[in-house]
This record gives sequence, structure tokens and C-alpha cells, in this order.
Amino acid sequence: MNTATKRGWKWAYRKMRDLHCSRASASYRATLYCLRGDTGTFVCDLTHKKIRINR
Repeated sequence: MNTATKRGWKWAYRKMRDLHCSRASASYRATLYCLRGDTGTFVCDLTHKKIRINR
């Protein structure tokens, strides 16, 4: 099992929370990541930079 297959909903949710997203936003983005493989572009509340996580 490689790293890409281990990156599921929990990984994406934890990554969003580490970027200081709210719980609701983190769960929404993690769900998008699991369904589409992409979170879409969003702005991090801490650094105010655009972030996008994809496979």
C-alpha cells in the first residue's frame, strides 16, 4: 500500500484542521477530497494564502 492509497478522509480532515480550518469547513473539504480527489481552492485563515490539495 503506497502513500496515495493511505490518504483518505481522515488524512484530509486532519490536514485541514492543521491549517486552522473550522470543523465544518474541514469536514466539507475532506469529503470533497474523497469524492473528487481535489479540495478546490480555499483561503487558510492563519496565513491568508490560497491552498489546494489534490491527488
